[in-house]
Amino acid sequence: MIRFWVLFTFFLLFVCVSLAVTGYDKFLHYSVSYTAYGTSSFLLGDAGGFLFTAALGIGKELWDLISGKGTAELGDLIADLAGIVAAYEIIRGLEFRPLFVFHIAF
Repeated sequence: MIRFWVLFTFFLLFVCVSLAVTGYDKFLHYSVSYTAYGTSSFLLGDAGGFLFTAALGIGKELWDLISGKGTAELGDLIADLAGIVAAYEIIRGLEFRPLFVFHIAF
C-alpha cells in the first residue's frame, strides 16, 4: 500500500512540475512512454519493453537534434524514463499482464 502512495505522489508531483515549468510537452512524453511500455512489455517482456520504449524516446530526440524540426532536450528523456518506470510499477502490481496500459494526457 505504501508503494501505491509513493508512486501516486510521484505522479502528481511530476504532473504539476511538468505542466507548470515546461508545459505540455513533457507530459506527452510521459504518457506516450507509459503507453508504449505497457503494450511492448506485453509482447516483448519487461526487458524488451524497456529497450523498445527507451529506443523510441532516444530515437525521437535524435530525430529532433538531426532534423532541426524540433528541440532535443534532456528533460524529454527524463519524462520518457518516468513514464516507463510508472508503467512498470503499475504492471508489476497487477495479477495479470494487460495488453493495453494507458494514461490519458488530457
